[in-house]
Amino acid sequence: MYKLYARVGAGSAAVEALLAVAALPHEIIDVPREADGSIPSWFRTINSRGEVPVLGLPDGTMMTESAAIMIHLADTASHAGLAPSIDSSQRPGYLRWMVYLATAPYMTDLRLYYPERYSTDASHAPHIKAKAVTDFARDMDYLAAGLGKGPFILGDEISAADIYAAMLMTRAPDFDALMESQPRLKSIYDGVSANASIRKVWDRNKMP
Repeated sequence: MYKLYARVGAGSAAVEALLAVAALPHEIIDVPREADGSIPSWFRTINSRGEVPVLGLPDGTMMTESAAIMIHLADTASHAGLAPSIDSSQRPGYLRWMVYLATAPYMTDLRLYYPERYSTDASHAPHIKAKAVTDFARDMDYLAAGLGKGPFILGDEISAADIYAAMLMTRAPDFDALMESQPRLKSIYDGVSANASIRKVWDRNKMP
């Protein structure tokens, strides 16, 4: 049994979706914020950074970092076909996009929604957020430009990278505008959301 420490609408949604698609036994432990916005002290003992997701592995080990968790789970649940095998010609591209998504749009998303964290001067926050808006569009443009002909990132079959990308798309400043302006990204999002198991997770996380 896996234990996913999560928060509704957070990056944990992508890990939750992968667990559901792969039919891996798991429980969801919600990590709410306190009234003042702080992280509960009990969760700090699990992850001192106070960030979700955290995945409790069956052996009791705790794993952080959403991309690493998803790569691990997709490899572990090879029956689900959510990651190319280690010797597949698609493996390098898959790893490239997983790391890109974690280091580019995900980090831009944090600056977009938490700009005050990125300066010691609170007055900088509006400018940090404004730059994040343009950076997020750039990050999505780069993803769209690098895609092949298939409906998904690696071609005809859904992978963990598509689930991760789709979750990040919902964090766009204007999700509807992104879908309208980027038909290739819309194809990925629609394909991911059409999966019944993922749709349930999206609904739980209040995602479009």
